[in-house]
Amino acid sequence: MNVRSLAYAAGVVLVLATPSLAGSTAATSAGSWTATASMATPRAHLTATPLANGRVLVVGGVGETTAELYDPAGGTWSAGGTLNQPRWLHAAVRLGDGRVLVAGGGAYTTSAELYDPATNRWTPTGSMNVDRLDFTATPLRDGRVLVVGGLSANGTGVQASAELYDPATGRWTLTKSLRTPRRSHTATLLGNGTVLVAGGFNSGGWLRSAELYDPARGRWSRAADMTRPRAHASATLLGTGRVLVAGGASSSATLSAELYDPASGRWTATGSMTGYHTSASVLLPDGRVLVAGSGEAGDVYSPATGTWAATGPMVDSSVGGSALALLSGGQVVRVGGERIVSCTPKGCSIEPVASAELYTP
Repeated sequence: MNVRSLAYAAGVVLVLATPSLAGSTAATSAGSWTATASMATPRAHLTATPLANGRVLVVGGVGETTAELYDPAGGTWSAGGTLNQPRWLHAAVRLGDGRVLVAGGGAYTTSAELYDPATNRWTPTGSMNVDRLDFTATPLRDGRVLVVGGLSANGTGVQASAELYDPATGRWTLTKSLRTPRRSHTATLLGNGTVLVAGGFNSGGWLRSAELYDPARGRWSRAADMTRPRAHASATLLGTGRVLVAGGASSSATLSAELYDPASGRWTATGSMTGYHTSASVLLPDGRVLVAGSGEAGDVYSPATGTWAATGPMVDSSVGGSALALLSGGQVVRVGGERIVSCTPKGCSIEPVASAELYTP
């Protein structure tokens, strides 16, 4: 397998992988991909949020203020209103009342806005205290949203700061800062209501460290280190309550994956993926996990066996920047991303894509 990693100004590592023939044909039993209608606009570093009505809201892309709605019933796209400013490397969270909160991203903005599916409109809400991109936003049990880390242009660089959004008031309040500044990390709400933040990178390099946020006390505590450093990884809460963290990048792309057990507070290695992937993952209805953030095929993890199987080939492979969303019928839609246009000894030229495809388990 030929693997390279690219880094560019936004700080995003793109994993380029050419699977071996064996890897391509290994496991069509792990599911297949079929094309669906393309978006109206090419997009990368976007978000895809499932709505209560079964549609998927796709937001942003580099320099984009537009949003689109995917309707699985007809396999069609429609306009999803216009954002108040361009967003990419932002965060999007569906709130308890069905609206979608979108915050940060773009050219280092503090602003946030709300999408209302009932009106198909966007309205501004309170602004964050810190401008940030490449961060995480996690809905808490009490309805608030925890925003963590990221990269800021305010002179402090990679952030240790964290803040909370209250949908009832539309306001943001700072909470205790991380023990370690980080961006391109993962954040996962655990079954006990705490949030596990792991990995990422900062000026000190790639991170193995992890920490836990307790919303009741508004404090962070140290968690055990991962088995290896990684950023741009995927993180998925399993039905067992454990967290699967897979892939991403360190000093080079990694096939490895590991499990965090909240009961013991320990990380243990699990089976390695068949291909290299960045951050997009989805928990499937049967308890398995689809990872398909980049590459020419996806990977499916079985918690029962601790092993991975390759999916059939994707319709349109990418080097990163795509998004996944689970549909109500059990399929997964994969949207956008970036493809390589050309390469020279000095680097590769990339462009966003408008394509979309469906994964059927």
